[in-house]
Amino acid sequence: MDAEVSVDRKKELIKKQPVFSQFTAEEVEQLADLLVEKHFSSGETIVTEGDLVDSVYLIISGTADVRHVSIRDNALHIQSVATLIPGQAIGLNDYGFYSLSGIRTATVVAITDMVTLNLSMAKFHGFSLANPHVNEVMRKHGEAYLKVKSD
Repeated sequence: MDAEVSVDRKKELIKKQPVFSQFTAEEVEQLADLLVEKHFSSGETIVTEGDLVDSVYLIISGTADVRHVSIRDNALHIQSVATLIPGQAIGLNDYGFYSLSGIRTATVVAITDMVTLNLSMAKFHGFSLANPHVNEVMRKHGEAYLKVKSD
């Protein structure tokens, strides 16, 4: 599939994520360069609960179902817990990365055909090491999250 997401659209979507909202214009530009467009077909699994978090996704178009899958009484149970829409992210919340353990906490399946922007955790790690301000912002978001969790 041909690339269809402009750099300006990438930057716009980055700035909409609360965890990235305090990044400088230069940091947003650098982060936009790290995003890779990825397409998913309706019904395709994007991430699987229990897998390592190796990337996050920003949703450009389409919708996805967030679900918990379990086995109870020898039967597979699928519980839908949220629907994600354009502008939202898979693997990010307002405070940072959704999973503090590094393990996926839910399975996400495309409901419709989707266009996403993939951010590799390895690339993000390198980006944060090269930008001390990013580390500071992420640390503050993490501390705020832990404070909310303990209240």
